[in-house]
Amino acid sequence: MTTCCEKFKLPLIAAAALLASGCSTVAPEVPTVVRARPPANYEKTITSYFDLKIKGPQPNRVLSIGKPEAGGCPVGGRVSSERGWVVPVQYATRTGALTGKKAGIDVTAKEHYFWFRQDTIYGVTPRMEVCP
Repeated sequence: MTTCCEKFKLPLIAAAALLASGCSTVAPEVPTVVRARPPANYEKTITSYFDLKIKGPQPNRVLSIGKPEAGGCPVGGRVSSERGWVVPVQYATRTGALTGKKAGIDVTAKEHYFWFRQDTIYGVTPRMEVCP
């Protein structure tokens, strides 16, 4: 007559052997980072974004658009998605006039970071460290 422990001895040994064979001391391969191509005509795309987002005329608007930089965030909805490009932009507005008196021009500026996947805006963030 077999005992309860003897009935499960063989399946337990087989399971242990399977687990042991799956374990290895080799470090897992680091995935290769795939990057989308840099955006083309990004200045026009960013300008159009502000034209559509801010209603009404913007005569005192000054856009300072930087060059695309390789971003560290995946753009595509998954952690394994290809990496995109980020373009720093400063949106500034001027108020006031130079009249020669003590009144001057006030400039208000705000930083934006436009994340691109090829030619498409994937997201806009207030800081470069924040992924879209």
